[in-house]
This record gives sequence, C-alpha cells and structure tokens, in this order.
Amino acid sequence: MPNFRIRSLVLILALLGVPPLATAQSPGDPVLWPEATVGIAPGNPDLGFLNHTPAGSKGRVRAAGADLVFDDGSPARFWGANLQAYALFRTAPENIAAHARRLAALGFNLVRIHHHDSRWVTPNVFGAKAPATTRLDPEAMAMLDLWIAALRDEGIYVWLDLHVGREVTARDGIDAFDEIAGGKARADIRGFNYVSDSIRARMLEFQRAYLSHRNPHTGLRYAEDPAIIAVLITNENDLTHHFGNALLPDKGVPAHSAIYMARARDFAKAQGLPPKETWKAWTFGPSKLFLNDLERRFFQTTIADIRATGFDGLVATTNSWGGNSIAALPSLTLGTIIDVHAYGQPDELRRNPRDAAGFPDWAAAAQVAGMPLSVSEWNITGFPAGDRLAGPLRMAASAAYQGWDAPMIFGYSQRPLNGPTRPGNWSVAYDPAILAMLPAAALMYRQGHVRPAGRTFALQLSADVFYGRKITPATSTALRTLAEQGRLVVELPETPELGWLRPTRAGRDAIPVTDPDTALIDAGAGHIASDTGEIRRDFRRGLYTVDTAQSQLAAGALAGGAISLSSIRLDSDMPMAAVAVQSLDGRAIAGSLRIMISLTGRAMPVGGKNPAYRIEPLGGALRIGAPPDLTLTDGTGRPLADPGAHTVQDSTHVIDLSRLGPVRWLLLQ
Repeated sequence: MPNFRIRSLVLILALLGVPPLATAQSPGDPVLWPEATVGIAPGNPDLGFLNHTPAGSKGRVRAAGADLVFDDGSPARFWGANLQAYALFRTAPENIAAHARRLAALGFNLVRIHHHDSRWVTPNVFGAKAPATTRLDPEAMAMLDLWIAALRDEGIYVWLDLHVGREVTARDGIDAFDEIAGGKARADIRGFNYVSDSIRARMLEFQRAYLSHRNPHTGLRYAEDPAIIAVLITNENDLTHHFGNALLPDKGVPAHSAIYMARARDFAKAQGLPPKETWKAWTFGPSKLFLNDLERRFFQTTIADIRATGFDGLVATTNSWGGNSIAALPSLTLGTIIDVHAYGQPDELRRNPRDAAGFPDWAAAAQVAGMPLSVSEWNITGFPAGDRLAGPLRMAASAAYQGWDAPMIFGYSQRPLNGPTRPGNWSVAYDPAILAMLPAAALMYRQGHVRPAGRTFALQLSADVFYGRKITPATSTALRTLAEQGRLVVELPETPELGWLRPTRAGRDAIPVTDPDTALIDAGAGHIASDTGEIRRDFRRGLYTVDTAQSQLAAGALAGGAISLSSIRLDSDMPMAAVAVQSLDGRAIAGSLRIMISLTGRAMPVGGKNPAYRIEPLGGALRIGAPPDLTLTDGTGRPLADPGAHTVQDSTHVIDLSRLGPVRWLLLQ
C-alpha cells in the first residue's frame, strides 16, 4: 500500500478514536521510521532503588550450594553487564561517574571488567603498545580505580577477569616463545598456559600484582574489597574443546607438544587408559579425562595463588563456551562458581526446540548440580537482529526460572563513553532496541517476579557417555527441550580416573534423565511453556510471553491476534516489538499504584559511524487492568506530549501506542 494511503487510513482511524494497529514496514524506511539518538539520560524510570549502597556493605558474596549469599545471610542475585576495552581506559572521569549512575538507573548491580589486557586495546592495563606485559601501567590502573569506586558508590558490584586477551612478547621471558609466536612479535597464550611453566609464572605474577593493587579511592586492595565479588582466571581458554589441538605433535610447537605428550603418557599409565587414545584431543573418550586433569594442574596452582593474596570471594576457572560439551565441566568445578557464555542468533523465538537450541539452552547445560552459575557473557549476535529486543526479557525470565545467579550482557560498551557510541553488537549502551527492555528485565529478575521452576530435571549419564559422546544442546534433544519446561541441572558422574573430582547430585525430588536423545515435547507442538505456566514461547508465531502477578510482557511477533495476559491485553500487528507492564511497588499489577511500561519496535542503525537509529513507530492498543485513577506520564514522570494517548474505559487503562511518539518508557501512577 503506498505511504499516502497508509497515512490517510491512520488519520481516519484517529478521527474515529480507534487506536490504529501497527503496519508492517521494511527496516530502515526513511519515511515511517523516525531517526533518533539515545542520550545519557534515556528517559527510563530510575531503578537505582534496587541497589544497596555502597556495594560491599553486606560483606563478601559466598556460594551456598547452588545459591549466592552475602555475609549477612541475605540472598545475592546479580543482573550484570560487561564493561570492556576502550570504555575502561578512554572514558573521561566525569563520564565514568555519570555512567555508573546510569547503569544503576537501568537496574544493574554487577559490572564485569573485561578486555583489560587485550592486545588490540590501546592503551590496556600494560599501557600503550608496551614492549612487555610484565608491568601494570599506573595510568591504566588509575582508570580502573575510578570505575570501581564509582560503581561501588552506586551499589554496583564488580567481577574481575585476570586473563582475557594478553599476548606475550619476547621480553616476557617465555620459554620457546618463537614457536608459539609463529614469527610475530606477540603470541596468544591460550592453551599453552596449561603446559608452559614460564607462561604460568607470568600469569601468577600478573594476578598477584592486580589483586594486590590498592585503590586510592576505596583504600582497599582489590583482593580485600568485598565489592569485588569474583575473579575469572582465564577467559574462553579450555583444552577439552578449543585449544587442546594446538598442543598436538603436528602443530609445529615441538617444545610444548613434548610436554603435552609426556603428560598424556603419564596420565594414561597411571589411570590404565589406552595411551594411543589419551592424547588425541579431538576425540571423545579417554582424551577428555586427560584434558580435564591437565586443566586441573593449572587451576589448582592459580587458585592457591589467588587465595594467598587474601582474596576470598568467588573464583571461576574458565568458561563453558563456543560449543563446549558437558565433558568440559569437571575442571570448572575446581572454582566456586561455574561460568558460561551463551549467545543467541537472529529469529531464535521461532526455533522448534526439537530441531535447534536457543541461547538459554546453552546456559542451562552448564548448570552443575549443587553449584552457582554465572553467565558472564550473553547477547544476540547478527547485529542488528530485529528480534534482539527480546533478548534481555528472555534471559531475565530464564535466569529467574532456572535459578541462575549472575547473567551479564556483553556488553554495556567497549567504546569510550564520552557521548553516544556508534552502533555495534558489543556496545548496547546506546542501542534503543535493547536499552528499552533492560530495566524491565532487571526488575523482573532482581525482584523475583518469575517463580522458580517447580520441577528439576537432572541429566544423569554414565561416565562412558558423559566423556565418550559430544553432549551439547546442539546434539542432545533432551537438553534443548527440558530447559523451558523445568530446571535443568547436570550431574557429574563418578570418575575414578579424576580422583579430585567430586560427583555432584541433584536433590532427591529431581527427575532423572538418562537418555540425552529423548525429546520432551510432542512432535506436533507449536509452543513450549514453563511448568509454572508463567513463561510461554509460541515458536510457530515467534512470540514470547511472561505472565506473572507483577510482570506481564510480550516480545516478538505481536501480529497474529490479540495477546491476553492476566491484567493486560495487547492488540497490535507489529511484526516485531516488545511491550512489558510491571509493578514497581510490590503489588500485583491489578492493584498496583505505580506501574512501569516499557515498549519498543525494531531499531536499525542509520549506518557508518553515525550513532543514530531509525526506530519503528509503535501501533495498536495496550489495555491494562489497574486502579482507574492512575495517571499516565513518560518514564521520568513528565506529562505526555499527547494526553489523548491515554483514556480509561470501563475501569481499564487504554493506551494508544501510535500516539506516544518516541517515548519508550511510561509510568502509570
């Protein structure tokens, strides 16, 4: 239909007082999608009240079984974001304080300091293009000190990575440096750290210096600051799936391969395993036992060294990431928290779990029975995926339902935060599609609006299957059909070859799952729902809904018929949008006197380095059953530009979404 005919129809509907349904529009339409740039104050209701200040005032965060608690005994639940790379070192001090306040207002209470050491970041923690990586740069540390102090003041806790992207140089004293550098000036140490004494020594020196550093703004060493809740020893660095092959005899690293092969022979002999199979990192079976043990040798040393600095918070060894199977989990249990990375892809809302996994499934598959779980990286890849707006809501609901302890979006920003940043997958601070749903996700997760699963499924496999097959959400129908219907945990089997590994068991009420290929959803099903009845994904339609007393939302394809939840009704033919209605005062929405409404359509970057987006106008009608005398304002409490957008009909609030303009948050109070 030509644009002038659409406008005529909209005008006629408006004159008749009928809220128009949204029209499906092509991405980036310059006529129908207005251009906008998000500012430092995006206009959301301030959720800073969720935080206690300063961070650390409740003492250390500890693991208590599968949960996290503060020293004072109160439960600890973290909604986090990554702050990485250039954002750490090139953000002006006055903007550091402003963004710490903004993060708190958006609902965050945890920030992960990431890519502090990566070669491609200039400056990084070693300085600007430092010839060696054995000295912490005072100016870089001063910037980290400012960030940590500012975050702490806003009630935001900190997660520190110890090693991410550090690349050593010839001046770092690394044995056989030339063979891992491959003719380059710098070398990636991932994988090699598990067999090289000199690389391990440099990593130990770094973590001692880093954790012993005293922050002049807090007066505390990093190791003793209770606001620093966790450290990650090494990021995305495992032998069981990713880097074991780098040590093989045909990889041109003879000194490192010799150590690897000798340890494989020794392990095979000691455990009675076939030597010809134990060293083959690419296979399943004996090699997965050996590789876990090789990782164990490294992690036991590094953990002891971390504790020697006085740090007694949480420790994660490395992550389950990038397609890792459950056979990668044993060495992760040497820490006090299991960490996982889970990235989604475009159009996951339409995935039938019988056929393909979604990003929450990958997180769920790393939940070791009886241990806390953090998700230190999650996001929707394929930027600018139209359905990325559903990501925060889906992660928050999944985390609350599963009992995960600390999801962290990747990332708030890796660009300097001195103004709106150019669009990109890893910097969501100015992405209107994701930003609009971050407060809703934080509120839902942190205030426990979603009930935990009523039943627990425990994956119970023999050691032969656990180590002998590639069991992942991509290969296991059970894993990808369970996590949306109940809590999923993985039990670690008795493993005599790994004497240090403690088998893990779920509670006696857990439902055992012994066949990883079982499909726990009917072949003809078109949706999947939680056992509590609160979360539902209609994968035929591509619609995700949450319906609880205090949070009711719909994300995905709103077109396809009215969406009726307990206290709201949504009539819209938006092809892709998200609307969340939530109580801010602890009451059920039906009786709440302060309600937050979050809404957005698709957002597409204008292009290039321009920080602006073209944002799809909303359309349709939102009806809310709540006390009729409430007034609708924007998210900051100011009157709406168009008061006619809100009416009350038969004690029901009716909001004409097409008359809201660029507003993405509303308050009904």
